[in-house]
Amino acid sequence: MIHLRLIRLCMVLPCSCLVSCAHFSESQVSDHKTPASIDVVQTEDKPQTSKRSAQKQTTKSTRPTETPEPKVADSPVSPQQEEDILIPLEDIFHENDQLLQTGFQSKSTTIPPAPAAGSGTDSPAEPDLIGMTLDLESLLQMALDSNPTLAEATAVVYKAEGIKTQVGLRPNPVIGYSGVEIGDDGRGGQQGAFFSQTYVRGNKLQLNQDVAHHDVQSLSWELEAQRFRVTNDVKSQFYATLGAQKRLEITLKLEKVAEAGVEIAQSLYKAGQAAQPDILQAEVQLGEVRILRQNAEYDLESAKQQLASLVGHDDLSYYSFTGKLDVDTVKWDWDEAYSNLVTNSPEIQAACARVNRARAQISRQEVQAIPNVQTQIGAAHDNATGSEIANVQIGLPIPIFNRNQGNIDTANSEYHRAVKDVERLQLSLKVELSKAYRDYKKALKQVERYQADILPRAQKNLDLTTQGYESQQFDFLRVLTARRTYFETNISYVNSLISLRQSEVSVNGMVLSGGLNDVRDISQGVGGTSNRGQALSGQ
Repeated sequence: MIHLRLIRLCMVLPCSCLVSCAHFSESQVSDHKTPASIDVVQTEDKPQTSKRSAQKQTTKSTRPTETPEPKVADSPVSPQQEEDILIPLEDIFHENDQLLQTGFQSKSTTIPPAPAAGSGTDSPAEPDLIGMTLDLESLLQMALDSNPTLAEATAVVYKAEGIKTQVGLRPNPVIGYSGVEIGDDGRGGQQGAFFSQTYVRGNKLQLNQDVAHHDVQSLSWELEAQRFRVTNDVKSQFYATLGAQKRLEITLKLEKVAEAGVEIAQSLYKAGQAAQPDILQAEVQLGEVRILRQNAEYDLESAKQQLASLVGHDDLSYYSFTGKLDVDTVKWDWDEAYSNLVTNSPEIQAACARVNRARAQISRQEVQAIPNVQTQIGAAHDNATGSEIANVQIGLPIPIFNRNQGNIDTANSEYHRAVKDVERLQLSLKVELSKAYRDYKKALKQVERYQADILPRAQKNLDLTTQGYESQQFDFLRVLTARRTYFETNISYVNSLISLRQSEVSVNGMVLSGGLNDVRDISQGVGGTSNRGQALSGQ
């Protein structure tokens, strides 16, 4: 009877129960490590003896080689073979006691350089790189140092500061030579020199700097917003990568179980205790599990590539990541979260700075009609009389037709637009926060339900079923079904933790994302040198 029950192994763990495992990635298969908790802490292990581990040690290959078919046993399944099926699953499903207990381990604030690309070989990765780990703090520091958008936004701020300096500078004086009546009666006429200076009235230059100062303020807040975008994206992608690592570990263990199932089915078939369709079913199931594992590898590889781009690093595929998914969350209520957003959002602060700039621009345009004073003095020698003469000129435009009416109206319109833009931005951020807060509350409730109810029940069901099997009350399929349920539950729990961490990052991070988005530039003519040219022209 026990041999007939064991034949059903090949029919357990259907593909439909494993769909949730399909979103993983590839690059971690090089070291088949099995940490005991969802706090993904990968360290370098000794090479596994399985056939899969020997195939995933190259730095170039991204597609795993198919594992050779397991050898056919020469005798019917024995009790020891039956226990061999149970042992790999025990490694998966008895980790719950240690689940989420691994601490946040920071290895280093810097990372060693990755191997040089383009070596032209498919040799395995260097042993001293395979075990290297990075934590969140290290990645955040890398991003702040190397993300190109932050350097770009900083350059824009310096550009605005340069404009602020330039628009407040006084006009240069002019010196020159003057000659009058040259050649009259064959004489040299009046020969001399002059000095001229424009005096800007109405405090225009200082008001120019006031306008430019608010440009600097606005761009400085946009730089701060970009820092939020970069750090939020790094955190979110970091948690996604942690979850992908954990899910890949589980699928690797599941693949070992499926391989053992094929061996058992072949052994029973040789002993005449199973039919060939049973072997085919086991092989089909193994192929499906391998697809899931391959998808997990590809997804992890993609997650690492995205993370490397966000932190401005060429390649992170040789490194694993340490951290905790199950840290205690700060429980926000809506009013607190919205108040925090309105008060501290750098986007709103930048918009308020633009309102102040528009107000300063009104003041600047209102004094534009005050005329500047043009002065010139000169001295010359009259060759006809031999006397010394002096020349003085003073002039200013009279604001009769052009009193800068159009620019004043434009500045007032821009001020009203800037005020309404603040209101629009507040409403837009409220919508984004409501979505992030919804995701946060949903994920928080899911995690709490898993911790308080679902995981303990799945554990209890597994324990009771295992005890019943040991006392021959249940068949082997019943045990595998209970373990499959426990497996699915823990995968779903990992996904819920990822969602909770990412939604929490969004709520805490002012609902900002886009760490590689284009950075807004400032035109030299907007609120900058155009004001200076206007101030010097006197019109």
